[in-house]
Amino acid sequence: MLSIVVGHTSVDMQTGSLAVLLPLLLASFNLNYGRAALIISLNNIVIALAQPLFGILGDHKPMRWLMLIGCVLCGTAMASVMLLPSYEWVLAAVIASGIGSAMFHPEALSAVRAVSGTRQATATSVFFFGGNLGFALGPFLATSLVAAFGAQGAPFMIVPTLIGLGALLSRRAQFSKPGPVVRRLSTVSSTGKRTSVATLVAFLLLLIAVRSLILSGLQTFIPLYFARFTEMPKTEVGVLVSVLVFSGAFGTLFGGPISERIGRRNTMCLAMLIVLAMLFAFLRVTGSMQVIALGIAGACITVPWPISVVMVQEAMPNNVGLASGLTLGLAYGASGLGVSALGALADSIGLPMVMTVVTLLPVVVFAMSLFVPERVRASQDTLGHNT
Repeated sequence: MLSIVVGHTSVDMQTGSLAVLLPLLLASFNLNYGRAALIISLNNIVIALAQPLFGILGDHKPMRWLMLIGCVLCGTAMASVMLLPSYEWVLAAVIASGIGSAMFHPEALSAVRAVSGTRQATATSVFFFGGNLGFALGPFLATSLVAAFGAQGAPFMIVPTLIGLGALLSRRAQFSKPGPVVRRLSTVSSTGKRTSVATLVAFLLLLIAVRSLILSGLQTFIPLYFARFTEMPKTEVGVLVSVLVFSGAFGTLFGGPISERIGRRNTMCLAMLIVLAMLFAFLRVTGSMQVIALGIAGACITVPWPISVVMVQEAMPNNVGLASGLTLGLAYGASGLGVSALGALADSIGLPMVMTVVTLLPVVVFAMSLFVPERVRASQDTLGHNT
C-alpha cells in the first residue's frame, strides 16, 4: 500500500508542476494566452479521456506493470518540457505525460482495492491523500528548482519519479501475485437490475463532478476575487490558495475512516454542512479566522471523494478498473469544463456573484448525499474470493 501511495504522489507531483512552468513556456516560445492555456487543457483532456480506456483494459486482464510504465512516462515527459525545441514538442510531451498518468491511476486504484481487504474506504482515502499531497508539493518543488537553477532546474523534477518508481519496483513481486479481493455489492446493485446500477453510477458520477467543481472553483477564483475586490497583498492570497490545497489533501485522508465509523451518508452530509458554514464565514471574516475557515472548508470538501469512488467500484464489482477510470477522469473533466463555465458566468453576472454560487454548491452536494446508498452489513454483502 505504501509503495502505491508513494508512486501516486510522484505521478501527481508532475501533473501539479505544469502550471508553474507555464509562464516560462509562454516567454520561451512567445505564446499568447490561448496557446499557453492549451498546454494545460490538453494534459487534462488526455487524462480525463484515457483513464476509462486503461480501466477497461485492466478489467479485461490485470496489468500491474502499467503502474510502472505510467509512472516513468508521466515523469520523463514532464521533466523534458523545458528542454524541448518547439511549442509542438511541448504539446506532444504533455500529451505523453497525460497518457502516463492515465495508465497509472486505474491500475493503481484496482491494486489498492485488491490489498485493502475489508477496509477499502480507508485504503482509498490514503491513496487519494498521496495524490493530493503530490498536487500540493509539485508546484512548490518546481518553483524552488526554477528559482535556484532557472529553466534548467525543471528537469530535476525527475527525482520524485525515480523515488516513486523505486517504491513500486520494490513490491513488483507482490503486485504480480493474485490477491484476495473482497467485493461489496451495494443495496442497489444487489437487485441485479442493470438499469438501477446504471442510475446509481450516473448519480454518483454527477455527485463527484459537483464536488470537484467546488474545489477547482475556489482554487481558480479566490486569487481573482481577492486581487480585484480587496486590498489583500498577493502573498496573503497565495497563502489562502496554499491552505486550500494542503487542507484538501489531508481531508481525503479522513473520509474513509470516518465513514467506516458513522456511515457514508452521515459523513458526506456532515462534511457538506461544515463546508457551507465555513465558506459563508470565509467571505465575511478577515485575518487568521479567514485562513482557518478556508482550511476547514478545504478539508471537508474532499472528505466525500474516496467514499464516492469506493461506491462506484462497488456498483461495478466486475469492472473496477473502468469504475476507477471513470471517477478519476470525470474529476479532471468536470474541473476543467466547470471552471470554464463559471468563468463565462463571471463575465455575465460578475465575479462576486460567481463566488457566491461556488460557496452555495455544497447545498447541492448535501441534497444529493441524502440519497446515497448506505453500506449493508458485511454478513449480507461480502463475498470473499481470489482473482
